[in-house]
Amino acid sequence: MSKNNAKSMQGQLISLILASVVLATFFAALQSYRSSSKQLMQLFDAQLQEFAEIALALNNSETQTSSAHRLFQITNQHGLVRQSQQLEIDFKTLPRAFGQHLANELPSGFFEAGFGGQRWRLYRLERAPFSVLVAEPLSKRQLASENLLMVSISPVVMVVPIIGLLVFYLVRKNIRPLRALGNALRKKDHTDLTPVASQGMVTELLPVTDKINDLLARLALAFDREKRLTANIAHELRTPISVLSITAHNLSYQLNQKDITQDDLADLKQQVERLAQVVEQIIALSRYTPENFNETLKPIDIESLIQELIAARYDEIISQQQEIELQMSHAVVIGEEFALKTLFDNLLRNAIKYAGKKQRILIRQIPATKNMMGIEVADSGSGVDITIMQDLLTPFYREESKQTKVKGSGLGLAIVKHIVDLLNGKMTLENGELGGLSVKVYLPITDTKEVQ
Repeated sequence: MSKNNAKSMQGQLISLILASVVLATFFAALQSYRSSSKQLMQLFDAQLQEFAEIALALNNSETQTSSAHRLFQITNQHGLVRQSQQLEIDFKTLPRAFGQHLANELPSGFFEAGFGGQRWRLYRLERAPFSVLVAEPLSKRQLASENLLMVSISPVVMVVPIIGLLVFYLVRKNIRPLRALGNALRKKDHTDLTPVASQGMVTELLPVTDKINDLLARLALAFDREKRLTANIAHELRTPISVLSITAHNLSYQLNQKDITQDDLADLKQQVERLAQVVEQIIALSRYTPENFNETLKPIDIESLIQELIAARYDEIISQQQEIELQMSHAVVIGEEFALKTLFDNLLRNAIKYAGKKQRILIRQIPATKNMMGIEVADSGSGVDITIMQDLLTPFYREESKQTKVKGSGLGLAIVKHIVDLLNGKMTLENGELGGLSVKVYLPITDTKEVQ
């Protein structure tokens, strides 16, 4: 999303919280108003009823009962007995239903009617031999309701700005770690792969910073690996290319002298094969990355795979007068077929190359954990100095004592280690029971029924 289209989380949170608070407060005030208004109407009705009682009680008294906001009339079976002055003035405009001779026919209790140019709330109380009718304008009640509404809404209107400031402060304060993380990432350029500081970070953001730091660490490792690989490639390719150049120059000279021998051609072929092997190993090493590897994992019958590799290398084994033995039952591992072939072909080729003539090579299944399967590739050669054992896993490293005897790229075991790591497996190097190098690989396993 572009910067112009980006939305502020802080602004969205403040707007959402304020809208929720205002709506909740408004509905609470509305409910309070309705409840209070209902109680107010009941109070007015009670006063109207009380006024009717007093007017009827004072009917035979000389005391005058009147109110600026209420009208009344008292009748008996013979007609009008008493009424308020206001009602007498308005009596001419009363509907026929409120006429003097029909007053006793009105319903008892509360009801509403219109006369005198406005709406009225009326109450009729009948107590033989008298009947009293009391009227009160509804405008009085409406005015009281409006005042009540103002009393209910005014606090809401006054408190909303205060709530807004409080919400703004709290949201801004609590979103500060997120802004700090954003600023820290914004300041980084493409060369800065240092971890993001997680001290003082809120709990909810720790998984984010951990993932970001893990990604930065993987990027740094990948860049470092690429730089080292590029430097090593340049170094390793320089030698065979130089040798090929010299050989081509010598062949050109010998061609003019008509002095080319089979040894010269064999030497050229050997140099070409070595260069091809280096390029092949480099391609294999760069091919396997976590991004494109996990999608191709499936159950692989490891015994059948190793048998195919032995058959493919059998001519080399025979030429070295070596003896090879496979001790393995039917087992399945989770992996990628080409990667597993590359892994065990490198181990087998190393054993054939470095064990020496008339030596023994053993590939067998070894005990491992419940979820892992162990495979050992060992030979009866002279072994490896324990002080340089782990150096064998470094790309382009070769043991000095054997470098002059056996030519290689120094990538075989590095590729093996790389594939084992991608498969979430383990790998160990040691001088084994046969006397030579023993490589033990532990790979995740699955049920054999899953093999397709």
